[in-house]
Amino acid sequence: MDVLSDMLSTIRLRSMVFTQTELTAPWGIRAEPLSSFAFHIMARGSGWLEIDDDHGPIQICAGDVAVIAPGRIHTLRDAPGTRARPLREWMATGAFAPMRAGGDEQPGLDATTQVVCGCFHFEDPGSEVLLAALPAVIHTGATTSDVGPWLAQTIKLITYESVTRLPGTETVVNRLCDALFVYVLRSYLAESAKDESSWLRALVEPQIGASLRLIHESPSEAWTVATLGTRVGMSRSAFAARFAELVGETPMRYLTRWRLQKAAGMLRAGEAGIAEVAAHVGYDSEASFNKAFKRSIGVAPGSYRRTSRAPEAAWSAAPRS
Repeated sequence: MDVLSDMLSTIRLRSMVFTQTELTAPWGIRAEPLSSFAFHIMARGSGWLEIDDDHGPIQICAGDVAVIAPGRIHTLRDAPGTRARPLREWMATGAFAPMRAGGDEQPGLDATTQVVCGCFHFEDPGSEVLLAALPAVIHTGATTSDVGPWLAQTIKLITYESVTRLPGTETVVNRLCDALFVYVLRSYLAESAKDESSWLRALVEPQIGASLRLIHESPSEAWTVATLGTRVGMSRSAFAARFAELVGETPMRYLTRWRLQKAAGMLRAGEAGIAEVAAHVGYDSEASFNKAFKRSIGVAPGSYRRTSRAPEAAWSAAPRS
């Protein structure tokens, strides 16, 4: 079981490119906090990124990508000190209008900065485990790790596809952006400290990673701390301590929360009845599942299924570049 893929599938990663644009110095853009991860690909030129006025400035060069965590004000500008205008002002004046493939060549094109902007969104509100594993900003590029060459090719494809109007462009761009998010996570994991504790680091730790695979492969199994420890070759106490140290919660707490996240994903999909969902994630009765789900999610499973389609409809109707 690929735990990261299972997580991203369950919390419903959705990606979107808002615009690809060209900017001529001096320029500065200030973006208000988003409920999603924002990303900026520097396709050509360079700029400086600041997060919440206290992270940075970080130089973003051609071929780099920066991913900003939800809830963060961030500023991107051609040089430190350049005045930054709110993003809504740029958009209102048309100065931040998206590029179009096949447009007229402009004098001094090499002097412009080309930026691709978008976001990564999780439909499942219970994605805290991944959010907690990531910093305020991830800055990576083609030379930062072994992932770099593949990241560079993905960036090139996104840059190209986001200005075309060929059949299937939107699907291609969205899938490429999903891949971009995974490459960014891999790059961050390769560059982060080996002794750092997080759910993401736990995935590549042999024994704790193996226990996470067991939980994700068979959430309905009657797992205990002892049986999980035995399966990965650790004593009960050593396993419990190491799991909590890396993941940030006990094995049983993680198991319960993952079962309910998986159930929420199945309810959103709407392809199974509540009793079937309950059995799939390890609950012996629909009543006990209903109680646990409402305690964790805040609403009963039936109500959650009826209302969970609204955010997806709103996302589908959001404007593209």
